[in-house]
Amino acid sequence: MTETRRTNRFALLFFIYFMMTSVALAMVPAIRELSDSAYMLLAQLICFLPPMAFYFFSTRKDVKQTLRLKPLGWKNVLIIISFAVSIQPVMSLLSYLMSLFFPNPVEQSIEGIQQSGLIVSMLSVAVIPALLEEVFSRGILLSGYQFLGRWKAAFASALLFGLLHMNPQQLPYAFVVGFIFCFLVARTDSLFAGILPHMIINGTTVVSIFTEGAGTGPVELEQSVILVTLLLMALLSIPWLALLLYIFLKINPPKAELQLMDETGNLYAERFITPSIVVIFLLYAAFGLFPYLST
Repeated sequence: MTETRRTNRFALLFFIYFMMTSVALAMVPAIRELSDSAYMLLAQLICFLPPMAFYFFSTRKDVKQTLRLKPLGWKNVLIIISFAVSIQPVMSLLSYLMSLFFPNPVEQSIEGIQQSGLIVSMLSVAVIPALLEEVFSRGILLSGYQFLGRWKAAFASALLFGLLHMNPQQLPYAFVVGFIFCFLVARTDSLFAGILPHMIINGTTVVSIFTEGAGTGPVELEQSVILVTLLLMALLSIPWLALLLYIFLKINPPKAELQLMDETGNLYAERFITPSIVVIFLLYAAFGLFPYLST
């Protein structure tokens, strides 16, 4: 079995376990009585930790090497922090465009997050998801897809990261930032290049929720006004994002890509689409997309 097929099978098992465990937890009365943020915190730990531990136990892979647990360096830290802040107008635009067609789960959980308190909410929405989702997506998956090639590996990891959200409203911007995180991690050879911006982006959302809650309430604006405002903010952020990317590329030159030859002497390449991936697509269509289309 090739490394890509093995990674695809793990991804499928992870999706199945994730979905079954999420449903099972929702049926436990004691857990359902927890605050929204406390519930999310517990659910994430139970849904992510066991399958990831099983992965390393069954494959015997080196954890440090697979997850690229290397320091970033202060220059990369500053650039990535600035990048995480500056890319949020683009993310907000993508999120708003999709919210015109599908409900935004973040907006639906605002009240529950506010009632849970800032510290618990920051842990459940920003810190823990950044750690667990990055270990799964930019750690295990990105490493497992190395024989696809640099760009295909980033595409595969980002796509599964987007599908894992099981929500069409979140899929586009999750895929976009997931792909960017893959690029940051690959260039720095450090998983912290994904964890840091992930944590900042989610943490900004939490802060904005509590900031709005402390005010007089959101101002109702027409969709056209909101769309134009978000579009202008996104366009204004692009030159600064381009400059940050240029500086990042200068600091982090490309590393030699792993290349293998097959028995005929041609460049060896694996295929991403296998039966396991097809089943993941079907699961997403049935449980992540169809419920929104049928309402």
